[in-house]
Amino acid sequence: MAKRIKIFKRLYLALRSAKLSVFSVFTSPMRKKKFSKESTRSVFVVSLKRIGDAVLSIPAFRAIKESIPQSLVTVYADPYIQDILERIPDIDAIIPYKKKSSFLKKARQVRKLTYNSFDLAVDLTCDYTLEGALWTLLSGARYRVGYDTRKRGFLFNQPLKHESEGAHIIDEILAIVQSIGLETRDKSLSLTASRDAEETIKKLLRDKGAKSGEMLIGIHPGGYYITQRWLPERFAEVADRLIQKHKARIILMGGPKEEKLIEEIKAWMTQNPITVVDQPLGNLLALIQNCRLLICNNSGPLHMATAVGTPTVSTMGPTIPERWWPQGKGHQVIRKNLPCMPCNEGYCRLKTLDCMKSITVEDMLEAVERQISRIKKSRK
Repeated sequence: MAKRIKIFKRLYLALRSAKLSVFSVFTSPMRKKKFSKESTRSVFVVSLKRIGDAVLSIPAFRAIKESIPQSLVTVYADPYIQDILERIPDIDAIIPYKKKSSFLKKARQVRKLTYNSFDLAVDLTCDYTLEGALWTLLSGARYRVGYDTRKRGFLFNQPLKHESEGAHIIDEILAIVQSIGLETRDKSLSLTASRDAEETIKKLLRDKGAKSGEMLIGIHPGGYYITQRWLPERFAEVADRLIQKHKARIILMGGPKEEKLIEEIKAWMTQNPITVVDQPLGNLLALIQNCRLLICNNSGPLHMATAVGTPTVSTMGPTIPERWWPQGKGHQVIRKNLPCMPCNEGYCRLKTLDCMKSITVEDMLEAVERQISRIKKSRK
């Protein structure tokens, strides 16, 4: 079934590319227009939808502000990631669309934004979907830039060829604004939780029995695809052994769809962890910021941790390592080099999930012990 879906998808994209190539001929005159930083006062940005992608787009927003300091940057975004975007200092305004908004409702909302008289629209989309490109058109911006993946670039003044092989996702996103001369030398990720979120999390932890001075170790066992998720029973064993050896206070954390996974891990454990599920992203950011260490898979919270400066130990499955490696110093990644990797698939074609199953509890504990040793030395 999955194979058939892939075939139909490839056929659809091939036909779509052929059709859009025709449109591209008619819109070619606008690609002669030159972009001017000096005359740019208002910038419209279509944000990426996933947590990790939003965090990894920080350098792109920095490049916009450093290159056009006089500009007002407005971001159109999924409401789920609003808490993250609000912590990025180079964003001036956020306009979230309503949850489960239809395509037409989103289109009408963007169309109403034309009163802003946007000088520049940037679509950060890195795949073939058309939505972001259409939002830049409907925004009424005088100049538009984005990737030309599968010929979607006919809507842009500056369509960018998608050459992401071997590039980290940070560089892939940043390349969009670099194509029009917006640069930054600082590719670091930096976020801090809000004061309200900090106070909320500290109270929540106190109410759940956490004491001042305890070694708080967070475990986020989720992942967007099954090929990114380590085994629940192994997370449970790691958690038990860290409690027994280090008297660590383990915090099992998860999003709105991960409650069952958290409960499954808790059921496997012999010790008693703290569980924190379905918190707003701003609170999750504060929770990760309060942990001395985060153990997780290759997921959004991993990149949140790198941004707030929390050391991590993470698993990496069949994804391309150069693309998704956690940024910054002091992070441990456990990945097995298998003949089938990197397939970069969300579902295992071999139906074995060996990329995750081959990572043992001992592998994880060794990496965690190295981190704990380093953390203790840094606190002396």
